[in-house]
Amino acid sequence: MYLYSFMPQLLQAAQHVYDQWEQDDEGHDEEYGGGGICHDIADAMAGVFSNHNIQAVTFSQSIDDVHVYVIAKFREGVYEINIPPYIYETGSAYTWKKIPGVRFQQNHVVIEQIFDDPNRFQDYEEGGY
Repeated sequence: MYLYSFMPQLLQAAQHVYDQWEQDDEGHDEEYGGGGICHDIADAMAGVFSNHNIQAVTFSQSIDDVHVYVIAKFREGVYEINIPPYIYETGSAYTWKKIPGVRFQQNHVVIEQIFDDPNRFQDYEEGGY
């Protein structure tokens, strides 16, 4: 599938965000406070798609914990592209601690088709979900 051809760029974008994240011993970061980085990882991955003129948005869910991931439109349909937070951080709600030494791999990226109709992407663009 075409989407997988972007995997090296997606991993590089996520790794860059992760590598910039510096917490002290108490888990505090100047930019993020005690929070996590999922929103910036999602923004970076959505940027990879946008750079190739592929429609993509970040989407925030608040079932259990708050988490942000990417929704993107391809000919084959609408897909969720996500690196689950437990891969690179521990915690819950708005308090997260970096897991040291993470190197993102292809098996860390979860790709799921949401709709087989690419026109359903507009549901996410318009905030319908």
